[in-house]
Amino acid sequence: MIVRRIVFFIDSLHSIAAGSERQIYKLINGLVENGYEISLVLLRHTEFSRQLDDFPCSVSSLDISHVLAVSSIKKFYAFRKRLIFDEVDIVHAYFPDACIIAPMFLKSEKLQVITSRRDMGIIYHGYRQWLFRFLGARTDIVLSNSNAVADFSADQEWLSAEKGKVIYNGIEDFFRGDSPEFIDPFNANTKLKLIMVANIKPVKRILDAINAVHLIKQQGVNVQLALVGELQDACYVADIESCIQQLQLCSNIIMLGQVVEPRRLLAYADIGLLSSESEGLSNTIMEYMQAGLPSVVSKVGGNTELIEQDVTGFLYLKGNIDELVSCIIKLHESKPLRMQFGKSAMTKIEQHFTVKAMISTHEEAYKVLGAEASVL
Repeated sequence: MIVRRIVFFIDSLHSIAAGSERQIYKLINGLVENGYEISLVLLRHTEFSRQLDDFPCSVSSLDISHVLAVSSIKKFYAFRKRLIFDEVDIVHAYFPDACIIAPMFLKSEKLQVITSRRDMGIIYHGYRQWLFRFLGARTDIVLSNSNAVADFSADQEWLSAEKGKVIYNGIEDFFRGDSPEFIDPFNANTKLKLIMVANIKPVKRILDAINAVHLIKQQGVNVQLALVGELQDACYVADIESCIQQLQLCSNIIMLGQVVEPRRLLAYADIGLLSSESEGLSNTIMEYMQAGLPSVVSKVGGNTELIEQDVTGFLYLKGNIDELVSCIIKLHESKPLRMQFGKSAMTKIEQHFTVKAMISTHEEAYKVLGAEASVL
């Protein structure tokens, strides 16, 4: 079977500026340019998707509010009938609800189903874990964006080795001239300029970075940390603000909030940080690497597939603030080391994490699945 018609099936679409939504957008755009017939179907619309008028393929919604309602189940079976009538070859699902519905209601002899995993376990809460285990037999391929995510998913879902495949995210080229210039957020006399691009929520462990800044300041280093990201958890934001006050770091911590195209800021920093509790494959780290910014990141999830210790950056044990401080100071005290890490990181991104590579690897997966379907 030659694969030409693919339906991307997702829970909803809130943006195409970053994260998984950006990867989906770039993948669809590349497939359309390569001659595939693509459509995007949402479980439910958002304000963003309702107003979307510049997308590379058609976008529609099933208008599902309650997934397990009788009316919803009827819609799923009608949707499957329509997909078969339209001779769709593959349904590629993203996000928790779609990744359950696709194998449960859409899979058939004439429809191949691919589902994607992109984090370290957020989807495995309550009944979903058991559903994913049950639905493994009705899923043709499970795509993960890192080996760490793939291994974790296989363990949680009891997946066989042949079911899983890893396709890394692709990062777009960035030229500072393409975006409006951002004013340097750091003071002119700051000797150590740190940046962390992460939405403000507990899983990012931003308090670890703030406490590290406090310890570095106690060593007599004039240091500032710029925090870039949406303020997603009000209670955690309050904890951060309280910590800054208690440690007297008001002049050392710069909270910039959400920034359009944060890569504009990276050239102003000396070191990029990410202190997360968990990561799948971090777009933030990839952007640090692309910019040649040396990184210090927690040794979790897919971080170890991006940062090679002492080659493209430093990894430290999650939650170990003393080790985090030590890594930062080592880089601060050695400009040649910062330049070495930055150059090696840029090379790794250019060789393995391009959008072109991400698209072509997906195409290969589709072709293999099509060939297997022909044999059956």
